Amino acid sequence: MLYTAYLKLYNNAMKIGVFGGTFDPVHLDHLAVIRGAIRALNLDKVLLMLTLNPPHKPETVTDYAVRREMLTVFAEESSLPLEIDDSEELFAPKAYAYQTLPYLKEKYDGDDLIYLIGSDSLFKFTEWKRPETVARSMPIAVYPRGDDLGVAEECDRLTALYPGSEFIPLPFVSHGISASLVRFMSETGDEEGLGRVLTPRVKQFIVDKRLYTDYRPIVEKLKAELPAGLFAHSLRSAEWAVTHAWLQGTGFKESFLAALLHDSAKPFSPMFPMDTYPVGTAKPVCHQYDGGYRVVHDFGITDPAIVDAVTYHTTARANMTKLDELVYLADKLEKGRKYPGVDELRAIGEKSVSDAVAASLKRSDEYLSGKGERPDALTLQAIEWYNQKNGRHNGT
Repeated sequence: MLYTAYLKLYNNAMKIGVFGGTFDPVHLDHLAVIRGAIRALNLDKVLLMLTLNPPHKPETVTDYAVRREMLTVFAEESSLPLEIDDSEELFAPKAYAYQTLPYLKEKYDGDDLIYLIGSDSLFKFTEWKRPETVARSMPIAVYPRGDDLGVAEECDRLTALYPGSEFIPLPFVSHGISASLVRFMSETGDEEGLGRVLTPRVKQFIVDKRLYTDYRPIVEKLKAELPAGLFAHSLRSAEWAVTHAWLQGTGFKESFLAALLHDSAKPFSPMFPMDTYPVGTAKPVCHQYDGGYRVVHDFGITDPAIVDAVTYHTTARANMTKLDELVYLADKLEKGRKYPGVDELRAIGEKSVSDAVAASLKRSDEYLSGKGERPDALTLQAIEWYNQKNGRHNGT
């Protein structure tokens, strides 16, 4: 047995990276991470472990066979030492890392395996299912997403927390491309944008198969109805929402549609007699209520979470849902917005949507107070709710 192990080490031992993901779709950030890991860790090859049914995703994903075909195109096009691994199929219907990683370690006995994860996963690692098993199964290399703030410190903390583990910060930062951004571009028909975030053959695969176009009719209807500037604002809001939805744990569909349609009634508002709106509602606020109506009656969307997020996107409200917060903030922070303090709010929103909502409400209250005006009653209730949540009273 020792002799067999020696032969493996001498003849066949390889250093292998394990890169798991939904790859829905696979994009240039994945390619950058793979290249960076190969260089930094001196890997002989990388296993692309395609997730079957991700337990952490709030909605369904593209069919496994389609994603595998797309991943095959990507691997062939990359000219890198990549191998697609289907081990997760053995743990259907849902596989967890604590199951698959020990299996891979046994499957590649004699090789050195290193698990690759992003910093977003690192900071939520203790919430994983059986994190101690995952941590001790093989070394874990972490690539920063967006910036490397706190990554090295968290790697040290987790290494100490799970004796026998090793968390390794990698010396590069990913580009910030996300599957949600790619899906947004596909849904909105932005083929030029797709060319910037996908390899050529993967882009063609997606276009040919018309992947990620479920909501294209809604986009086209909205484009035909809204003035160009307002439609552009709606697209930018939807982009902000889907690329920050991971902070809230909301799915692509609800994040995209609610943010896209939040101002769908603005050119037509008020749509009803003023006495049918809540008492004290100002005319500029009516469009949020009309928007909730249009979402159902003109766009055929009956999901109450989406309807509510549109209905309260201007005023906010007490005890907002995760989607409410996301859409409220997307409207305020999309990249076309320019007003004093917006960059500070954006910086807060990169870390916490809820904190940014509270800060935005506080800023709005101060701005209106400076003009001798009072916010909408729902806005006042929201401000008080966030003050109590954050241990403040009367805005102090």
